[in-house]
Amino acid sequence: MAVPTIVTRTTKGSALSFAEADANFTNLRDATLTVTDGSNSTALNLNDTLTFTAGADISITESSGAVTIASTATSGIANVVEDTTPQLGGQLEANGNDINLADNQLKAANLIDYKEEINDLSTSDSPTLTVSNGNVQKVTITSGLSLSAFTDAAAGQSMTLLVSGSGTATGSANHKFANNATTLTTLSVVSIFYDGTNYLVSIATDFQ
Repeated sequence: MAVPTIVTRTTKGSALSFAEADANFTNLRDATLTVTDGSNSTALNLNDTLTFTAGADISITESSGAVTIASTATSGIANVVEDTTPQLGGQLEANGNDINLADNQLKAANLIDYKEEINDLSTSDSPTLTVSNGNVQKVTITSGLSLSAFTDAAAGQSMTLLVSGSGTATGSANHKFANNATTLTTLSVVSIFYDGTNYLVSIATDFQ
Protein backbone atom coordinates (compact mmCIF):
# COMPACT_ATOMS: atom_id res chain seq x y z
CA MET A 1 0.00 0.00 0.00
CA ALA A 2 1.25 3.45 -0.88
CA VAL A 3 1.53 5.18 2.52
CA PRO A 4 -0.06 8.67 2.49
CA THR A 5 1.76 11.64 3.98
CA ILE A 6 -0.14 12.72 7.11
CA VAL A 7 0.70 15.71 9.28
CA THR A 8 -0.23 15.03 12.92
CA ARG A 9 -0.47 17.50 15.77
CA THR A 10 1.93 15.40 17.79
CA THR A 11 4.54 15.66 15.05
CA LYS A 12 3.89 19.35 14.39
CA GLY A 13 3.67 20.34 18.00
CA SER A 14 0.78 22.75 17.51
CA ALA A 15 -2.75 22.80 16.12
CA LEU A 16 -3.18 21.88 12.46
CA SER A 17 -4.10 24.65 10.05
CA PHE A 18 -7.09 24.30 7.73
CA ALA A 19 -4.66 23.78 4.82
CA GLU A 20 -2.88 20.97 6.65
CA ALA A 21 -6.17 19.29 7.55
CA ASP A 22 -7.34 19.53 3.93
CA ALA A 23 -3.99 18.10 2.78
CA ASN A 24 -4.39 15.15 5.15
CA PHE A 25 -7.84 14.31 3.73
CA THR A 26 -6.45 14.66 0.19
CA ASN A 27 -3.54 12.33 0.95
CA LEU A 28 -5.89 9.75 2.51
CA ARG A 29 -8.17 9.96 -0.50
CA ASP A 30 -5.27 9.42 -2.89
CA ALA A 31 -3.80 6.47 -0.97
CA THR A 32 -3.58 3.32 -3.11
CA LEU A 33 -3.45 -0.41 -2.52
CA THR A 34 -0.94 -2.28 -4.66
CA VAL A 35 -1.93 -5.77 -5.85
CA THR A 36 0.78 -8.00 -7.36
CA ASP A 37 1.09 -11.55 -8.61
CA GLY A 38 4.84 -11.49 -8.12
CA SER A 39 5.67 -10.04 -11.52
CA ASN A 40 2.83 -7.66 -12.44
CA SER A 41 1.49 -4.93 -10.13
CA THR A 42 -1.67 -2.81 -10.15
CA ALA A 43 -2.43 0.20 -7.94
CA LEU A 44 -6.01 0.38 -6.65
CA ASN A 45 -7.60 3.44 -5.10
CA LEU A 46 -9.23 2.82 -1.74
CA ASN A 47 -12.70 3.18 -3.25
CA ASP A 48 -11.94 0.80 -6.11
CA THR A 49 -13.37 -2.73 -6.20
CA LEU A 50 -10.96 -5.62 -5.66
CA THR A 51 -12.34 -8.76 -7.29
CA PHE A 52 -11.06 -12.27 -6.53
CA THR A 53 -11.62 -14.89 -9.24
CA ALA A 54 -11.16 -18.58 -8.58
CA GLY A 55 -8.85 -20.44 -10.93
CA ALA A 56 -7.60 -23.96 -11.47
CA ASP A 57 -7.45 -25.80 -8.13
CA ILE A 58 -8.35 -22.57 -6.25
CA SER A 59 -11.63 -21.92 -4.45
CA ILE A 60 -12.84 -18.59 -3.00
CA THR A 61 -15.62 -18.27 -0.43
CA GLU A 62 -16.99 -15.29 1.50
CA SER A 63 -18.87 -15.24 4.77
CA SER A 64 -19.75 -12.16 6.82
CA GLY A 65 -17.07 -10.13 5.10
CA ALA A 66 -14.36 -12.79 5.56
CA VAL A 67 -12.82 -14.06 2.33
CA THR A 68 -11.28 -17.53 2.31
CA ILE A 69 -8.94 -18.59 -0.50
CA ALA A 70 -8.12 -22.30 -0.52
CA SER A 71 -6.43 -24.86 -2.74
CA THR A 72 -8.60 -27.66 -4.10
CA ALA A 73 -5.69 -29.49 -5.72
CA THR A 74 -5.48 -33.19 -4.99
CA SER A 75 -2.28 -34.85 -3.91
CA GLY A 76 -0.32 -35.95 -6.96
CA ILE A 77 -1.80 -36.19 -10.46
CA ALA A 78 -5.11 -37.66 -11.52
CA ASN A 79 -3.73 -39.36 -14.64
CA VAL A 80 -0.20 -40.45 -15.53
CA VAL A 81 -0.58 -38.77 -18.92
CA GLU A 82 -0.52 -35.42 -17.10
CA ASP A 83 3.16 -35.96 -16.23
CA THR A 84 5.25 -35.92 -19.41
CA THR A 85 8.44 -36.94 -17.58
CA PRO A 86 7.32 -39.30 -14.80
CA GLN A 87 9.90 -40.68 -12.39
CA LEU A 88 9.22 -43.44 -9.90
CA GLY A 89 10.29 -43.11 -6.30
CA GLY A 90 9.94 -46.83 -5.75
CA GLN A 91 8.80 -50.07 -7.35
CA LEU A 92 5.91 -50.01 -9.80
CA GLU A 93 3.38 -52.63 -8.74
CA ALA A 94 0.95 -53.81 -11.45
CA ASN A 95 -1.14 -55.77 -8.89
CA GLY A 96 -1.93 -58.50 -11.40
CA ASN A 97 -2.84 -56.06 -14.17
CA ASP A 98 -1.18 -55.72 -17.57
CA ILE A 99 0.92 -52.76 -18.66
CA ASN A 100 0.07 -51.86 -22.25
CA LEU A 101 2.87 -50.13 -24.15
CA ALA A 102 2.27 -47.34 -26.64
CA ASP A 103 2.72 -48.76 -30.16
CA ASN A 104 3.62 -52.05 -28.42
CA GLN A 105 7.25 -50.94 -28.25
CA LEU A 106 9.74 -51.31 -25.41
CA LYS A 107 12.99 -49.50 -26.18
CA ALA A 108 16.42 -49.57 -24.53
CA ALA A 109 15.23 -51.99 -21.85
CA ASN A 110 17.61 -53.51 -19.32
CA LEU A 111 15.80 -56.54 -17.92
CA ILE A 112 17.11 -58.16 -14.76
CA ASP A 113 15.73 -61.23 -12.99
CA TYR A 114 12.73 -61.89 -15.19
CA LYS A 115 10.94 -65.03 -16.33
CA GLU A 116 8.60 -65.98 -19.14
CA GLU A 117 5.37 -67.88 -18.61
CA ILE A 118 5.24 -71.29 -20.27
CA ASN A 119 1.97 -71.95 -22.06
CA ASP A 120 1.02 -75.64 -21.91
CA LEU A 121 -0.45 -76.98 -25.18
CA SER A 122 -1.03 -80.37 -23.57
CA THR A 123 -0.71 -83.40 -25.91
CA SER A 124 -0.92 -82.81 -29.63
CA ASP A 125 1.02 -83.77 -32.73
CA SER A 126 -0.46 -80.73 -34.53
CA PRO A 127 -0.60 -77.96 -31.90
CA THR A 128 -2.06 -74.53 -32.64
CA LEU A 129 0.74 -72.00 -32.21
CA THR A 130 -0.48 -68.59 -31.05
CA VAL A 131 2.24 -66.13 -30.06
CA SER A 132 -0.16 -63.99 -28.04
CA ASN A 133 -0.44 -66.93 -25.64
CA GLY A 134 3.26 -66.62 -24.87
CA ASN A 135 6.66 -66.81 -26.52
CA VAL A 136 7.52 -69.98 -24.61
CA GLN A 137 5.17 -72.95 -24.94
CA LYS A 138 5.35 -76.68 -24.39
CA VAL A 139 3.71 -79.68 -25.97
CA THR A 140 3.79 -83.47 -25.67
CA ILE A 141 3.79 -85.47 -28.90
CA THR A 142 2.97 -89.11 -29.53
CA SER A 143 4.59 -89.76 -32.91
CA GLY A 144 5.73 -86.49 -34.48
CA LEU A 145 5.30 -82.72 -34.61
CA SER A 146 3.47 -80.93 -37.42
CA LEU A 147 4.29 -77.21 -37.33
CA SER A 148 1.72 -74.76 -38.60
CA ALA A 149 1.89 -71.02 -39.19
CA PHE A 150 1.35 -68.77 -36.16
CA THR A 151 -2.35 -67.99 -35.91
CA ASP A 152 -1.52 -64.32 -35.25
CA ALA A 153 1.54 -64.16 -37.48
CA ALA A 154 3.50 -60.89 -37.70
CA ALA A 155 7.05 -60.36 -38.93
CA GLY A 156 9.60 -60.49 -36.11
CA GLN A 157 7.70 -62.92 -33.91
CA SER A 158 9.45 -65.89 -32.36
CA MET A 159 8.53 -68.86 -30.24
CA THR A 160 10.42 -71.39 -28.18
CA LEU A 161 8.60 -74.71 -28.15
CA LEU A 162 9.56 -77.30 -25.53
CA VAL A 163 8.70 -80.71 -27.01
CA SER A 164 8.40 -83.93 -25.01
CA GLY A 165 8.36 -87.13 -27.05
CA SER A 166 10.24 -88.54 -30.00
CA GLY A 167 9.45 -88.26 -33.67
CA THR A 168 9.98 -86.09 -36.71
CA ALA A 169 9.13 -82.41 -37.17
CA THR A 170 7.42 -81.33 -40.36
CA GLY A 171 5.99 -78.08 -41.64
CA SER A 172 4.81 -76.18 -44.69
CA ALA A 173 6.99 -75.00 -47.56
CA ASN A 174 7.60 -71.86 -45.52
CA HIS A 175 9.21 -73.78 -42.69
CA LYS A 176 12.99 -73.85 -43.15
CA PHE A 177 14.87 -76.22 -40.83
CA ALA A 178 18.47 -75.44 -39.83
CA ASN A 179 20.80 -78.05 -41.32
CA ASN A 180 17.59 -79.76 -42.47
CA ALA A 181 17.47 -81.33 -38.98
CA THR A 182 13.95 -82.53 -38.14
CA THR A 183 14.56 -85.28 -35.59
CA LEU A 184 13.03 -84.91 -32.14
CA THR A 185 14.26 -86.88 -29.13
CA THR A 186 12.72 -87.47 -25.71
CA LEU A 187 13.15 -83.77 -24.93
CA SER A 188 13.75 -81.17 -27.62
CA VAL A 189 13.77 -77.38 -27.84
CA VAL A 190 12.31 -76.09 -31.09
CA SER A 191 13.08 -72.41 -31.80
CA ILE A 192 10.95 -70.73 -34.45
CA PHE A 193 11.48 -67.24 -35.90
CA TYR A 194 9.07 -65.71 -38.40
CA ASP A 195 10.62 -63.15 -40.78
CA GLY A 196 7.35 -62.23 -42.44
CA THR A 197 7.61 -64.95 -45.08
CA ASN A 198 9.42 -67.96 -43.74
CA TYR A 199 9.51 -69.76 -40.42
CA LEU A 200 13.15 -70.39 -39.52
CA VAL A 201 13.28 -73.48 -37.31
CA SER A 202 16.18 -74.71 -35.18
CA ILE A 203 15.94 -77.95 -33.18
CA ALA A 204 18.15 -78.71 -30.20
CA THR A 205 18.08 -82.31 -28.93
CA ASP A 206 19.90 -84.88 -26.81
CA PHE A 207 19.58 -83.06 -23.48
CA GLN A 208 21.28 -85.23 -20.85
